[in-house]
Amino acid sequence: MRLFAFLIPAALAAAPALADTLATVKERGEIIFGLEAQYKPFEFRDENNEIIGYDIDVATEIGKRLGGVVPAPVDTNWSTVIQSLNNGDFDLILGGMTATEERYKRVNFSYPYMDASSGLLVTTGSGIASPADMDGKSVAAGAGTPQINQLELAAEEHGISYSGDIKTYDDDTVAVAAMKAGRIEAYASTLVSLLALAQEVEGVTVIPFTSSKWSQEFTAMAFRKEDEAFRSEINAIIAAMKEDGTLGALQAKWFGQSFVDILPNEAPTW
Repeated sequence: MRLFAFLIPAALAAAPALADTLATVKERGEIIFGLEAQYKPFEFRDENNEIIGYDIDVATEIGKRLGGVVPAPVDTNWSTVIQSLNNGDFDLILGGMTATEERYKRVNFSYPYMDASSGLLVTTGSGIASPADMDGKSVAAGAGTPQINQLELAAEEHGISYSGDIKTYDDDTVAVAAMKAGRIEAYASTLVSLLALAQEVEGVTVIPFTSSKWSQEFTAMAFRKEDEAFRSEINAIIAAMKEDGTLGALQAKWFGQSFVDILPNEAPTW
């Protein structure tokens, strides 16, 4: 997705060995998490340049349940976010990440905390009503997202070919501008983020992007492989937030409805 310079918080840079991240977070009084702040409504900057969104609210609630820990988001480059996590730049990734098999090779996932079904943003009157209708069309997806591979799988499934290579964008708003200018005809991303985007842009609509070639998708937090105690604690908090209605209320706030009933208390694995 998007590119931003960032500074590693001094508290994290000076932290001891990463083997007990949970203890480090509680001692520090901050939970430092990686994201990219141009993925509305998960995370984006308001008129005061502050990062807000669903993930920020989720992190704030987790911090409270860890004993008053303050959330500290790090705005970073999404295409290298897993490498940054494993380098120790932050404690976890909490940034609207879709759990995938490829990512699982490098990180472990939390219990799902949001639906991550895919969608296609198209212009009204484009003639695209299903993935099969993208034959000969110019298509795009967010840089570093699973939707790039899904577009490739969709072409294979439907026996179609696109006009040129699949384009990628670091910013959803840039992708929308490209669509408005006629440079792309379909943009793939998560369904919920596209629905939020379509509410603010005239002349576009969203259609489901599903296939037998990929399974149901979920949004999950990502942890270093060695951070099992930390991940276990966060999983317990996510489960409690589902049970007591807090997570559903936050989803209704940012997405207009709750998705809790379809979210399993089981971390995605492969």
